[in-house]
Amino acid sequence: MDLGAITKYSALHAKPNGLILQYGTAGFRTKAEHLDHVMFRMGLLAVLRSKQTKSTIGVMVTASHNPETMV
Repeated sequence: MDLGAITKYSALHAKPNGLILQYGTAGFRTKAEHLDHVMFRMGLLAVLRSKQTKSTIGVMVTASHNPETMV
């Protein structure tokens, strides 16, 4: 994939205005609907690292810390 394509698709997964994320030992923590841009960029990072190291790289997603939503 060329830089133009990466730029084009990255724009489709822009960070929402005003969203502040913190990263810690548990990764990025926020509601799932706010993580589209994070997953896109971490996916790109995993691809680049995999190509550089010639190894398998993955991304883990869990919901173990999310509070139960009241309906």
